[in-house]
Amino acid sequence: MFKKLLAVLLVFLVLFSSLLTVLATENGNNKNKVMFEQGLLIADRYKLITLLGRGGFSEVWLAEDVLANIKIAIKIYAPGVGLDDAGISLFTQEFSLVFDMNHTNLLHPTHFDCWQRMPFLILPYCQNGSAFKYVSSNTPMPEEEAWKVLHDVAAGLAYLHGKIPPIIHQDIKPDNILISDEGRYMITDFGISARIRSTLNRKTAEMSGGALAYMGPERFGQNPQPIMASDIWSLGAMMYELMTGNPPYGNHGGMLQKNGADIPLVEGEYSQRLKDLIYRCVALNAWDRPTAEQIERETSAYLMGI
Repeated sequence: MFKKLLAVLLVFLVLFSSLLTVLATENGNNKNKVMFEQGLLIADRYKLITLLGRGGFSEVWLAEDVLANIKIAIKIYAPGVGLDDAGISLFTQEFSLVFDMNHTNLLHPTHFDCWQRMPFLILPYCQNGSAFKYVSSNTPMPEEEAWKVLHDVAAGLAYLHGKIPPIIHQDIKPDNILISDEGRYMITDFGISARIRSTLNRKTAEMSGGALAYMGPERFGQNPQPIMASDIWSLGAMMYELMTGNPPYGNHGGMLQKNGADIPLVEGEYSQRLKDLIYRCVALNAWDRPTAEQIERETSAYLMGI
């Protein structure tokens, strides 16, 4: 009887998650609509060249800094709609807190400003793209590279989690891990707090504080506030996708795990040591997951041959 009820519940959750996806598509038509055009000059300085990516509440463009004569990346928030005075004030206040952060595995913004009531960040342009290229090319990530990604992202998260109060990323996924010219993996989009996300959600009809596929089971409970361990689950789900081609629970994330689904096995010719680390990252209970600092130490040991 219990197994039948569990099966019915899982079916309901899958259907409910699919409904959320449909609603997100219907309400997010602006996601598929580019709000700016090539050649537009932002703030009399940044000339848009190529759209690099877009989400529910931002667009990222390759642009030319016409004053410095260099190529940069510009991330524009609330594109086409802008924010009210309170929203702009909140952005300014909270981004000022992250501008003094400096770590080799964080993509550090070089400038913050507003243009026509739309906040924007200037970032170094990473011509190597993001970790998503392994997914889009349908190429499983080699084991050595997987250890390096785990190390670099964990190191960046350990730095963020070590702040007082801790900075929780909330949106670790392949698109948000960029690759430097030296081959380092760097976290972007840090410092986007829950208050900023809420403000942007209201303006752009974005539906979540992160991508469902990378959200841990605790994010679907009665108290869905993200915790540091939520970033670890997201890291594990991202690594699972980079190694197998798909997140562990498809687009449903930890919702299925929360309701009894087992952790799918990592297929492929990977060491058991690496697989076990991924399984620990996506453990059901937050207290069973390693911290970012522990992952950094373990991956460092592997990369040093220990």
